[in-house]
Amino acid sequence: MTVGVLLAGCGSDGDDDTSSASDGGCATENTSDRDKVNLIPIPPVKVTVTGFGNGERRVPAATPDRDSAQQATVVTTSSVASAGSAQAQTVDLPLTARFHCTDPTDLEMDLGTVTSPDPTLNDQLAPAAGGHAGMAIAPGLVPISLRLMPTDSSGPEARLAIEQAMIGAFTRSVPLPTVPIAVGATWRAERVISAAATVTQTIEAKLTAWEGNRLTVTYTVDESPINSVFAIPGGNQTLTIARYSFTGNGTETVDLTRGLPVDGAATYRGARELVGADASQRLLQQTGFTLTWRSR
Repeated sequence: MTVGVLLAGCGSDGDDDTSSASDGGCATENTSDRDKVNLIPIPPVKVTVTGFGNGERRVPAATPDRDSAQQATVVTTSSVASAGSAQAQTVDLPLTARFHCTDPTDLEMDLGTVTSPDPTLNDQLAPAAGGHAGMAIAPGLVPISLRLMPTDSSGPEARLAIEQAMIGAFTRSVPLPTVPIAVGATWRAERVISAAATVTQTIEAKLTAWEGNRLTVTYTVDESPINSVFAIPGGNQTLTIARYSFTGNGTETVDLTRGLPVDGAATYRGARELVGADASQRLLQQTGFTLTWRSR
């Protein structure tokens, strides 16, 4: 018994001749106004401060920089392995991000040359350069929704890979509290993520440094299923989750003037045991996810 774990692909085309952002430091247009944009909600998150830290408390409020664009790269690797089978997908995604010139809750992004160490996927990703994306952001630099507008020449494999990379990165983002805190503050962030399995994600975060506009956060993550249903992607069949674990830890640096993390790395590891109609046939899978943010 084999199970592929893939999300539904982007179902939209982009406009190669239309830029979502100006050449300056802020975006003059919004991808939400474009035709053929794929809107992807990001699960809402609840943040509870468990310790306010020591020293002067301040609200880590965003102050968008509209004078210069942000150059960032996000790299994700997803892996699933079972007896006799192993799959891994890495996507290296350069982004040029600009806040909207008049709307501080809108972040517009242009895609650079997207690459992968897998030669086949790398060739499929090449036409995706020049695509666009947008993101609605709530207080605490919390992603609310993602908008993807691929180039017309992007094939389904490239669309799917980019979608998975961005969803994986933004559903694992660390939100900031919206109340005054100081270095040493701790908080818990909880969100429910629905994919093949619906899980409750719990992030335990700690503010370890605050220098100027930059905050460094260390965190641990635990994801646990809310029921025993595992939906096989691409169909209407389900399996039963007999056992499940998925935990991780990482560090993230955010700049309150930027919409994307400026630095960070996280590693997740887990396993799941799935059972079908024949209880004697059990599928044990090892799962993994790594995430890296860096500035260019």
